[in-house]
Amino acid sequence: MEKKTGYCLFLLALLVPYTVLGAIPKSAPPKKHREKRFAIPLVYWGATVSPTVWAWLVGLAGAATVATAGIIRASSDSHSCANNRGWCRSSCFSHEYIDYYNSAVCGRYRCCRPNN
Repeated sequence: MEKKTGYCLFLLALLVPYTVLGAIPKSAPPKKHREKRFAIPLVYWGATVSPTVWAWLVGLAGAATVATAGIIRASSDSHSCANNRGWCRSSCFSHEYIDYYNSAVCGRYRCCRPNN
C-alpha cells in the first residue's frame, strides 16, 4: 500500500502544477490588424495630380501604394493631363474641348485637350 501511495503522491505532484497553471487565464496574442487597402483607379496610375487629389489618394490607399502607382503630386492644379495630351485649366480655350474622363486628375480644374 505504501508503494501505491507513493505513486499516487508522485502523480498528484505532477498533476497539480499543470491544473494550477492551466487555470490561469492566458492572454490571447494580439491579432494583426490588417488595414483596409483600396485600389487606386487606373486613371491615376502614372499621372501627375493636383495636391488635393494626391492628399485624397494618400488618405484612401496610403502613401506607399500611391508611390508604387507612380503618382506624382503637382505644385498646383495647373499641370498636364491625359498623358501629356492636355492641360489642366479653369476654363478651356476656344480650340480645346473638356476631356471629362481625364479631368479627375485636375482637382478643381478641367482637362483641356486640343480639337483634332
